[in-house]
Amino acid sequence: SVFRDDPAHKLELNRVQENCLVQTTEWSTCSRSCGMGISTRVTNNNPQCRLEKETQLCMVRPCDFSMEKTKKGKKCVRTPKQRQSLHFEFSGCTSTHLYRPRFCGGCSDGRCCTPFLTSTMDVEFRCPEGDFFQRKMMFIKMCSCHYDCPQDNDIFLATYHRRMIGDHI
Repeated sequence: SVFRDDPAHKLELNRVQENCLVQTTEWSTCSRSCGMGISTRVTNNNPQCRLEKETQLCMVRPCDFSMEKTKKGKKCVRTPKQRQSLHFEFSGCTSTHLYRPRFCGGCSDGRCCTPFLTSTMDVEFRCPEGDFFQRKMMFIKMCSCHYDCPQDNDIFLATYHRRMIGDHI
């Protein structure tokens, strides 16, 4: 059957919303290869059915990320999980909860390692002045090694595709 009763597949189907064909692009590649970056997409999934740009925070890996050694016979560490919980920092504000995210590792054979399977969650931040705000943030479930590498952190040069789950928030 073409249509499955699987929630992950339902996200990929266009829905009709009061005479509006809902259309949403995939999230773009993270704007930075290390540290906090931004990913964008365009959607008309709103009451006015107008195309709007959405953004989410993303972190492929921290800039001071120490790579684990590859296992014997393997050429890459694709999805290492942070050993200790951490707070995310964004614009001088800190996440209110601790997280133990997965990050993309590295490949020893010249390929690059980028997110392949991700989800989106709301993360709450608290600023030093006491203000709170929420931002969507990409969480990596799986990375993959490939030769189609983004260059100079340019989101428009990356052409690889990734499967998104839960990015409808």
